[in-house]
Amino acid sequence: MITVTVFVVAALLSTTRAYGGTELVMREGVTIEARKDNTSVKVTSGKGFDRTYEWGRCKLKSNMGARKQRWYGSMGIYDAAPSFGFSFGGCDGISRTVVQEGQIHFDDMQFALKWIERRPKSYKTVWANDGLLISWNIVPGRQQLNVDVWLMCINGKRTKQLVGAFDSGVSVSPAETGKGIHECAQVGQDVINQTRAQLEEDWKKIDEWIAQDKEYRERRQESRK
Repeated sequence: MITVTVFVVAALLSTTRAYGGTELVMREGVTIEARKDNTSVKVTSGKGFDRTYEWGRCKLKSNMGARKQRWYGSMGIYDAAPSFGFSFGGCDGISRTVVQEGQIHFDDMQFALKWIERRPKSYKTVWANDGLLISWNIVPGRQQLNVDVWLMCINGKRTKQLVGAFDSGVSVSPAETGKGIHECAQVGQDVINQTRAQLEEDWKKIDEWIAQDKEYRERRQESRK
């Protein structure tokens, strides 16, 4: 196992280490492992925002900070891993942790399922009936590991059943019920509405781009006939 700590110049980060209002998923000393298609990733929580990520024979420690405002509904923590044109060490060519953790709030199960469906297809994504969802991928060209840890909340509570859930693909240790994962934060309807509006606007832009790209490719094919 190769261990690498990623150092980032703190003065250049736009995040804060404060806890007030931060909606975490993992309690201290917990490991989440997600498995899909013969690949896996482990996330271990330390004190505060400390998080360590493991895949294959590698381990990276992130430099998390709290979000100052909601990002597509999340008031969690993240590490954008800015490289500033250089990187420190690495494992199998990966030296950057582009990662996030947070809760996302819905009041509509169908919209929550749509959010799962719209997860990036380039990521491995697995979720459990209790609302825990993990997405990850590796981008060698950018020397980065991407991992998202989400807790899905509907009307202020963790889900109990989700279509497509694969409970055996997500494990939490220690495994005592309710000990490893935070409960859902209580938020106002304004937060839920804002989250929905931001997601729908983002999906609309993506769909328009896909349609434009498809039309462009079709025109090119026609011009070659």
